[in-house]
Amino acid sequence: MIEASGGDTAVLLHGWTGSPAHLWPLGQALAAGGISSIAPLLAGHGTSEAHMARTGWRDWVASALQATATAPGDRRHLVGLSMGGLIAILIAAVDDVATITTINTPQKVFSRSARFAGMYRGSARIRVAPDPDPYPEETAQFARQYRDVPIGTVAELTDLIRAANRALPRVTAPALVIQSKADQTVRPASAQVIYDRLGSRDKKLRWLRGSRHVATLDRERDLIHLLVSQHIRPST
Repeated sequence: MIEASGGDTAVLLHGWTGSPAHLWPLGQALAAGGISSIAPLLAGHGTSEAHMARTGWRDWVASALQATATAPGDRRHLVGLSMGGLIAILIAAVDDVATITTINTPQKVFSRSARFAGMYRGSARIRVAPDPDPYPEETAQFARQYRDVPIGTVAELTDLIRAANRALPRVTAPALVIQSKADQTVRPASAQVIYDRLGSRDKKLRWLRGSRHVATLDRERDLIHLLVSQHIRPST
């Protein structure tokens, strides 16, 4: 947990095969503005791809629910990167949170394997992924995630996408949707789907221009910090 002096706490939710480290710079930036944060490690992550292959989307959501329920502070805010945004949507649909922010959260993806995910459901196979492009030197230390993909969990991710889509109209908290047009994992059209289906009256859609999927570590991270901080505390 990164503690600050105010009564606001942001629950920072990482993405599929990712880690809380992807959100560490954001947590530090929020703390500088008086906003505390916690970034739970979701089930199956931070150990091994083989371990993750034995988990499913309900396990990932349960991890986040527990962290949200125990988050300190007077006002709780959900900030989700990629899959973390899907989980934030599900929680915000049933919990009284102050705000919700999604960052590069999928409704449509580029992956061809996602189209046939049901064929691999429950598989223990690990697919070797290509080496990722390096992130800027100042954030490269936070680029911690599984290199390879537990292929059986792709079906779980697509199930989670559908569950979040169904939950969107029940989300009423003020919402911020951030999406990079250069995202090569999530189709940018996802952001418009999320924005249009959100039940929130107070909602904003903000575009990034040059960031990759893990935008919290990329060139526009300072803009993300500003947008999220202003969303949580509009008067600042």
